[in-house]
Amino acid sequence: MRKALSVSALAKSAGVTTKTLRYWEGIGLLPRAERTHTGYRVFAPEVMRYIEFIQKAKTVGLTLSEMKRAIELAERGENPCPELMQWLDARDKVLEQQIHSLRALRQRLRSFRDLCSTNDVSGCAREKELCCLIEDLLNSRLRKGNDHEKTVFARPGLVGRTRS
Repeated sequence: MRKALSVSALAKSAGVTTKTLRYWEGIGLLPRAERTHTGYRVFAPEVMRYIEFIQKAKTVGLTLSEMKRAIELAERGENPCPELMQWLDARDKVLEQQIHSLRALRQRLRSFRDLCSTNDVSGCAREKELCCLIEDLLNSRLRKGNDHEKTVFARPGLVGRTRS
């Protein structure tokens, strides 16, 4: 039988912080540690199996509550796999939607970049893309500036001049 591990030795072995282990223990993901006569936590070596499960479950996006539920089922002798498969299927569906949205965003970015790189004013006016909208805002502000206070522009050719 292997020797019990202090919280710091277990943390080092698992590649996590002692704070993480105490948190996981506090929310029920890890079995309660035994205490030494001086009050220090010591974990049974089997706790490493729990930590390995938690670390693997994190890589597929399971929540801490889902992990806890799976551990509770397993500790009661029930098969947690059917619920795990439901969670994974739900996560897969969400990921598929996110991938679809990201692909659409990438396409819009590429189209916009191509449009902007051509400096084609007719395409810009037709598409009402971001650069055009910014230009429209600037032109609108400059037109309104005729009715308001004069603004000093520090652009080449305008230094020291005012423009309404």
